[in-house]
Amino acid sequence: MSNDPSVPPPVAERLQHPFLTYDMICQIPEAIQGTIEKSSGRLGSIRQRVKDKSDFFFTGCGTALFSSMLGSAMFSLMDGDGLHSECVQALELGNGGRSAKNSVTFGVSHSGITKTTLDALRRMKSMGSYTIGITHFDRSPIGREVDETLVVGNGPDKSRCHTKCYPASALPLTMMGIELLDERDAVKSERRQKIRRELAGIPQLTKRVLVSTEPIMKELAQNSAMKRTFYFAGTGPSYANALEAALKILETSYVPAQGFETEQLLHGPWVSIDSESVVFVMATEQRTYGRSMDLVRAATSLGANVVALVHEGDREIGSICKNTIELPSIDEQLTPYLSIIPLYFFAYYMCLRRGYNPDYLRYLTPAYWTARNVIFPPGTH
Repeated sequence: MSNDPSVPPPVAERLQHPFLTYDMICQIPEAIQGTIEKSSGRLGSIRQRVKDKSDFFFTGCGTALFSSMLGSAMFSLMDGDGLHSECVQALELGNGGRSAKNSVTFGVSHSGITKTTLDALRRMKSMGSYTIGITHFDRSPIGREVDETLVVGNGPDKSRCHTKCYPASALPLTMMGIELLDERDAVKSERRQKIRRELAGIPQLTKRVLVSTEPIMKELAQNSAMKRTFYFAGTGPSYANALEAALKILETSYVPAQGFETEQLLHGPWVSIDSESVVFVMATEQRTYGRSMDLVRAATSLGANVVALVHEGDREIGSICKNTIELPSIDEQLTPYLSIIPLYFFAYYMCLRRGYNPDYLRYLTPAYWTARNVIFPPGTH
């Protein structure tokens, strides 16, 4: 793979707030609503074609991989019921190690041209897997590689730092999981019905969260943007948010940031936490709430700036954590669709505080544009 000098570097469309990234964050409710409208009519027929499959694979790269992780979390509720689900990075899936027999493979690519993801889908299809592509572009190349394509969202993400496409790409997977929960009767009917009702209300809830959390996260970013290290911790479906939020810090502010499953952060990495650290803890899962509280206590005692994301009405963590972000109380499988918004706002305002443009992943710097074309030759990403 070689650099193509004929491909010009990008030119900044905006030089100050609001950047394109900000607009995309604010469009998350519309992107989610667009996905619900576009996907609802298709999922029933897809359900009939995949209902007897035993293995479900989810793949992608970067933010698209984290979308796959978030969306596939609904399928994990069926594991052990004659079904296996697994999220696998596209490079790994495309180079063997998984059987495609009686399987379905979902591949997420915002552009629909991500070569590594298309290679993985091509391989799985050649081995007999039923393949489904999820993209934000009509008539993109992914449609030629898969058995079925879902075009989601409310249009492409205009910033190279993708935000709104993360929840919009995950949502059809969550919705498909709910369909299969119904088919297999794997979760009590009351909970399934509750999840369906709450999913329909997510566009309105995300609008609420946009309004309620932006000023809080802006202030937090202004006060802590110059810290040395940033940690994000979550469990279950919130683990994907931890990885995605850390990626956004890396992409926009170019400083050390890491996402962890909460217990993993408590097993070794915690010793690097100090007064120059910012630690975000997603404490919205009841089954792991105690460990989230342990992390809040420990990081606070070490002098870190700790930010806890909790459900409305939570008073336990609020009593020990100065910075608490309350989110509407909905099913734990759906909460990440809300909690990603304040995390995005923090990354955005931190980037501005540090004096960078969040829209271009450092591509405005010639050396990074050259390196980008080595990593991704034209037409491969």
